[in-house]
Amino acid sequence: MPKDHFDELLEGERALRSHWQSFARHAGELSAAELSRKHARVARQLYENGVTYNVYAEAEGPTRPWALDTLPLVLPAAQWEPLARGLRQRAQVLNALGADIYGEQRLIAEALMPPALVFGHPGFLRPCHGVRPINGVFLHQVAFDLARGPNGQWWVVGTRAQAPSGAGYALENRLTVSRLFPDAFRDLHVHMLAQFFRALQETLLGSAPGPGGAPHIALLTPGPYNETYFEHAYLARYLGFTLVEGGDLTVRDDHVYLKTLTGLEPVHAILRRLDDDFCDPLELRADSTLGVPGLVQAWRAGHVLVANAFGTSVLESPALLGFLPAVCERLLGEALAVPSIATWWCGEAAALENVEPRLADMVVKPAFPDLPMEPVFMGDLDATGRAEWAGRLRASPERYVLQSYVPLSHAPVWHGGQLESRPLMLRVFLVADGRGDYRVMPGGLARIAGSDRRAVSGQRGGSSKDTWVLSEAPIEPFSLLPGRLTSDDIARSHRVVSSRAGENLFWLGRYAERSENGARFLRAVLARLPDRDAFPVDLRRPVIRACQRHGLLMAAREAYVGAPRLLERDLIDGMLDRRHHQSLAFNLAETARVAGTVRDRLSADNWRVVNQLLTLFTRPRQQTAGLAEALELIDRAIVLLVAVGGLETEHMTRDQGWRFLSIGRHIERLLSVTTAIAEVTASGRVERPALLEWLLDLSDSTITYRTRYMRQPEWLAVGHLLLLDRRNPRSAAFQLARLVRQVRLLPGADLAELVGELTEGSARCRAVERSAGDLLARPGALERFLRHAQGLALRLSDALTLRYFSHVYEPTQATSVI
Repeated sequence: MPKDHFDELLEGERALRSHWQSFARHAGELSAAELSRKHARVARQLYENGVTYNVYAEAEGPTRPWALDTLPLVLPAAQWEPLARGLRQRAQVLNALGADIYGEQRLIAEALMPPALVFGHPGFLRPCHGVRPINGVFLHQVAFDLARGPNGQWWVVGTRAQAPSGAGYALENRLTVSRLFPDAFRDLHVHMLAQFFRALQETLLGSAPGPGGAPHIALLTPGPYNETYFEHAYLARYLGFTLVEGGDLTVRDDHVYLKTLTGLEPVHAILRRLDDDFCDPLELRADSTLGVPGLVQAWRAGHVLVANAFGTSVLESPALLGFLPAVCERLLGEALAVPSIATWWCGEAAALENVEPRLADMVVKPAFPDLPMEPVFMGDLDATGRAEWAGRLRASPERYVLQSYVPLSHAPVWHGGQLESRPLMLRVFLVADGRGDYRVMPGGLARIAGSDRRAVSGQRGGSSKDTWVLSEAPIEPFSLLPGRLTSDDIARSHRVVSSRAGENLFWLGRYAERSENGARFLRAVLARLPDRDAFPVDLRRPVIRACQRHGLLMAAREAYVGAPRLLERDLIDGMLDRRHHQSLAFNLAETARVAGTVRDRLSADNWRVVNQLLTLFTRPRQQTAGLAEALELIDRAIVLLVAVGGLETEHMTRDQGWRFLSIGRHIERLLSVTTAIAEVTASGRVERPALLEWLLDLSDSTITYRTRYMRQPEWLAVGHLLLLDRRNPRSAAFQLARLVRQVRLLPGADLAELVGELTEGSARCRAVERSAGDLLARPGALERFLRHAQGLALRLSDALTLRYFSHVYEPTQATSVI
């Protein structure tokens, strides 16, 4: 523990602070071995739950697991209560300041705020001037970054007023760490977080405009590649909001609507996680593809609540901290309770002149967000470096802020099998209660420094802590859900499915089924290669052609027929090549990617399995170089894919989203079985048992055949089982029957002609099932049947895309499978 820093754990030289003594008494065993076990358990749970924080500069890809320390940050009630009161006051001041900046601008007229600090800020939005948002609330949410100085005083060092992030991570931290120390969590009366999120729900529900009934609330996300997308999906699922991207919404007559599979549904409130600039290309950033054209006008007209209001990023400028005490006195008539870190805006000549002699004790920060730079600690520079910075400050003073350097408090962190002391900052979240006040999350997101001990940043490898605020009285149990439901609530309880969500669920079904079919195909070939009896030379040609049709072989080499080692090598290399759009590795990655876009609709168990699929093929290639290792990897992939399918079948609600997912699976399965049979029948060797065994293996129907017939495979029985048997869930007839049933139930479908073709195809399967030999013994008729089934599947996919999934702003999905 360095000197001149507040120690969160110890008081004096070695004495535990009283609240940490209480934690130690109730936490159970805290040996090094036990803490290491808990640390591993935390890492495993975060990995399995897919809790991620995206870092764009990472060489191995942007997604990495969220970092969470085993030990919580413990704060006693006596410390927390005055801090919470002061932060509520600060939130009220900032909301009133936003109203003044976009209203009468009295503070500017009275010289309490420099005009250049407001009008020069890129976050000051002139299209929003004169707009009074619903109930006068600009800040429905706000967060403050706090640092504790050497004397134990908390200082506000930053404000998050536009779209504060981190509340969802704080909730996940709580769910994880509270399970590590359940006795301590209960016995120390730790404040719950659910009431904070319930307050957020109530504020949006109570303030949203529109007719009577439950308003429709959407959470607007930039999309899966945003650094905190996990949190967006997590909060949408937890709060019961619809997760949307900009392309999911449209504005008609100054009202906002969600594009759903059944048409346009009104949206009454938007909890946005999208920065101002990107929200509306008509009035803000014209090149934004993330926003909703006309959204600002709909908000300005009062037809939709937007939380937070547009233009609030101007309140995030660190330069405001220096003016806030006087602003608080003017707006609220009282002193600012929680102090800001000493701050000087260099745009004021007197301020720069006053602080320049003490430059070595300062930190330089940008006054406005359009100046990309990290904080510069002047104490780390030599005289030459400080002189250079002094010149920059004098040349462009309005662009910079100087703040006093505050040594951050240190908290205990379990790292590398031992206890370390790391710098800590605390982000505290507040939500408007709809009555002019704010509710404080009891705790927040504690963040600890990584290898760079001067900067607390997730982008720089920092970690986080759960924050326990203790109560002096027992905590009443609380549920996020409101009181008893009524019949009207049940009638309105359907969940809308956006067009984008329907499309992604459709492709989740296709990619998952395509991956499973490809894995079974690879296993059926690779497992037979060493056995000449199971895979004789004269039967290899149709199998090789089938592999090429499925994209499992990227070369068309005649040498494959007589060179099983070459065939084996190319199949293994091909399946691991994520650059090839039909490889197993690519399809598994796409399954996980598409699942991520509808993460708010997947259960935790389903996502854990998908997350394992995502990392299955990321191991170094040399670990899967041999045949045995490749088969083991394929087996693992099949097991996980079967688990994904089972969870979808047994756990997903049968809404329209599930229907599109199911249709996607059936289309892909129909294409796979008909393509494989077409290659075998075209070879003229359909009577060869080895080739028929291979077909049964591909379709996971070997046990069914052996149970029924107890003899070696014969074409009549195999063809009937894989093409015409409606009881076999892998047969073509089964897929056609299911597609008829599902497509008929699609909302507002203008697909009568296609439904008729599907119905006719299914009826033909029933008609020829009893006289299967008439079809299976005539190559020409069978070829036409197979070609017609494949054409039906592809035409259905195209028709659904045109009818439901027309998103011109999205990249085209990879559709070629055969």
